[in-house]
Amino acid sequence: MTKISSSGPSTPRVAIIGGGAIGLACALELARRGAAVTVFEAGPRAGEGALRASGGMLAGGFEGASGTEARAFADFAARSLTLWDEWAAMLAPHAPSPLGYRRAGSLSPAFRDDDLEWLQRLDVSGVERLMPKEARRLEPSIAPDIRGALLFPEDGELDNRVLGPALAAAIRAEGGVIRESAPVETLLLRHGRAAGVRALGRAFEADMILAAPGAQAPTLREIPETQLIAPVQGEMLALAPGAARLNRAIRGRHVYLTQKPDGRIVAGATARPGVANLAVRSQAVDALRRAAIETIPALGGSEVIETWAGLRPASPDGAPVIGWSALPGVFLALGHHRNGVLLAPATAEAAAAAILDVCDTRFHHTLQVVSA
Repeated sequence: MTKISSSGPSTPRVAIIGGGAIGLACALELARRGAAVTVFEAGPRAGEGALRASGGMLAGGFEGASGTEARAFADFAARSLTLWDEWAAMLAPHAPSPLGYRRAGSLSPAFRDDDLEWLQRLDVSGVERLMPKEARRLEPSIAPDIRGALLFPEDGELDNRVLGPALAAAIRAEGGVIRESAPVETLLLRHGRAAGVRALGRAFEADMILAAPGAQAPTLREIPETQLIAPVQGEMLALAPGAARLNRAIRGRHVYLTQKPDGRIVAGATARPGVANLAVRSQAVDALRRAAIETIPALGGSEVIETWAGLRPASPDGAPVIGWSALPGVFLALGHHRNGVLLAPATAEAAAAAILDVCDTRFHHTLQVVSA
C-alpha cells in the first residue's frame, strides 16, 4: 500500500462523493475541523456541473414562503442564509474574481391577476408587501405595469461560477485533496460497512463516506437512499445587460433574474422532471427571454450571449435528504434540488458535526491508496 496522506493518528479520513456545491462545502467544513478529506468528482473540474449551471440564488425567504416545503425546511434555509455572511468572507480570498455576494433581498413582482393570486398564496410572515410605486422605487428597471410585489429582505445572491473555484481553492488550502475525472465506480464494503471507494482503478480506504453526488446519485446502487433521487433539467440563458441594472434578484412566477459582477443578467429556469440530458430547447429560451423582457423592459434589445442546461437532484418531496444512510459508514447529503448553493453552509455544518462526532470515538487511521 502507498501512503498518500500523513495525517496524525487521530485524524478521521472522509471520502466525499461529488464535487458540487454540497460536496465541496462539506469537504471544506470537515477540513477546517481537522478531517483528512478527499473529494471524488466525476467531471473534469470540481465546481462545474450543476453548480456552474445554477443561478447562484440565496433565496431562503422566498423558498421558505413558497408553501411547497415543510417548516423544518424554512428554518434550515434561514440558518444557511445566516451562515452565508461568514462563508462569503471566508471564501473571498480564494475567489479568482469577485464573488458577487450581496444580501439586498429578492423581489417577487405581480403584473396580472394570476400573479396577484400567487403572491396572496405565499406565506408572507416577515416579508414586506409593496405597492407599485414602492416596488419601482426599489427596482427602477421593473416594468411600469407592475401591480404589486413582495420583498424578501434577507435574501441574496452570488456568482455561482466563481463559487466553485473558490471552494476548491479553499479546500486545497486546508490540505484537502480533490480528485477530478474520478467517478466512483463502487464502494468498498467491510463487514457490512462502507470502508472506502473505488475510483481511477484503485481502492481508496476511508473511515467515513459522505455521499453528495447530485443528479448522479442513482448510480451509487450500494447506497439505498440514492435511488430516491431523480434529475430535474433546467434550461437557462444569459443576456447582455444593456441599460438594465438590477439592485437585487427578481423572483417572478415565470422567470427569475440575477445580475452578476461582470454585468450579464442570468434568466432561469425551466423545470423538466426526469429529463437527464443537457439539450436546450429553442422554445424554452424564447419563453424565458420574453418573460425577462416583460419583467425588465430595458432588456428588450439585449443579446442572448449564452444558453445552457443543468440537472438538479430532486427527492420525491423536493426536500433534501440529510443524515445517516441505512448503509453504515455513509452520511447522506442528497436531493438539494434548486437550493444547493443556498443550503451548502448549513448542510456542511450538520454533516461535519455528525461525522466528526462518530469519528472521534471510532476511527484513528491515515488515508491510504490500495493498489487494484
